[in-house]
Amino acid sequence: MIAGGIDGCKAGWLLIWKDQQGYQYSLLDRIDDLEHCVKNAARFFIDIPIGLSSEKFYRSIEVKLRKELKSRSATIFNAPCRAAVYEVDKKKAKELNKRILGKSLSEQTLNIKDKILETDRYIITSKSTSIQLLESHPEICFKYLNQGQILLSKKSQKEGVEQRLDLLARLDPEAKILYERIFAETKRNQVKRDDILDALCLCLANQIGLKTQTHFITDENQVDAQGIPVKLAYARL
Repeated sequence: MIAGGIDGCKAGWLLIWKDQQGYQYSLLDRIDDLEHCVKNAARFFIDIPIGLSSEKFYRSIEVKLRKELKSRSATIFNAPCRAAVYEVDKKKAKELNKRILGKSLSEQTLNIKDKILETDRYIITSKSTSIQLLESHPEICFKYLNQGQILLSKKSQKEGVEQRLDLLARLDPEAKILYERIFAETKRNQVKRDDILDALCLCLANQIGLKTQTHFITDENQVDAQGIPVKLAYARL
C-alpha cells in the first residue's frame, strides 16, 4: 500500500507519497482529484479535521491534542461544526457555529472552511475503497518522530524550518532531496515552506506507521453523526 501525506496550500492541496519509484508529489486543485492522481491502494495522513460536530455530536478531540503539544497548543484550532462548514455565507456560518457550539469562528478557521467541506464531502460520498484518509497533525507527528519531544521552534522562522528538515533527513535522506525539489519547482504564492515540511512529515509518519504500528488519539465520542470516526493518526519511533 502507498503511504502519503496531504497538506492544504494556496494552490489547493500538496500531495506527497512514496511508491516503488521513490517519492512523488502533486498539486491538486481539489481533494476529489485524488483518485485520478493515485491509481493504487493508498493511505494518506491529512492535516484537516475529519468528523465534525453537529447538534447530535460534539467533537472534543482538540482538548487532548492541546495537552499533547503543551506550549505549542496554539497550532491546534477548534474545528467548525458541519452546519457552519456547509454554509456559504461567512456571517451565517459564524452564527450557526455559535448556536451549535457556543463559539464563533476565527479567521483562521474560515480560511480553511472550504477545504474542510471538500474533505467531508469526499469522505461521505466517495465510493473508493482503495484510498483511505486519516486525520493527522504535523506538529504531533514531528513530536513522536522526535522521540516524544515537542519541537518548540516555529516553522515561520529559519530555525524552525531547519530543525524539522534535519529531523526528516535523519529519518530518510531522500525526504530532504524532495523538499528541495518541490521548493525549486513551485512558487511561494502556491506552496510555502511549511506546507512542504508538513506534507513530508505526514508522509513519513504514515510510512513508519504502516511498517510498525499506527497510533491514534481518539475522541471520547468516537464517531460523529455521519458515523465518521474521530481520531488522529501518528507514528512513534
